[in-house]
Amino acid sequence: MNHRHFLIALLCSLVFSSAWAQEAAKNVSATTSAATFISGGVGDDSMAQLVAREKEFDLKLFLVGQSGSYLSDIRITIIDANGKGVLLTTSEGPVLLADLPAGTYTIKAQKNGHTLTQKISVTPGKLQTTYFRFPGE
Repeated sequence: MNHRHFLIALLCSLVFSSAWAQEAAKNVSATTSAATFISGGVGDDSMAQLVAREKEFDLKLFLVGQSGSYLSDIRITIIDANGKGVLLTTSEGPVLLADLPAGTYTIKAQKNGHTLTQKISVTPGKLQTTYFRFPGE
């Protein structure tokens, strides 16, 4: 009987941990030494979660193809005005939200041999939205 309870408990924990992992995988968040960020936006639920959290961040990157199609797996590099890298990551979806100190930054987005670069200014409490539109995507 004890063996049966153990197997049932094990099965339940696997089912619940799998469901939790699938939900958590929709958006990925992290903190680096200089920036907190979250990326995702694949699917309606994931996009809604990001929209609900926008007020926590001051930079929003939209990563799209030339036709406006959503893209993921974009290599993002954010460099401050002193040339110091503050964020290096790969997007998990078409949206990346970051919380950066006030200042001027250069953002590079790379996919399939194309590198797009934009300079932006970040003001705390004000969401700066920047689009990267990749040709041929």
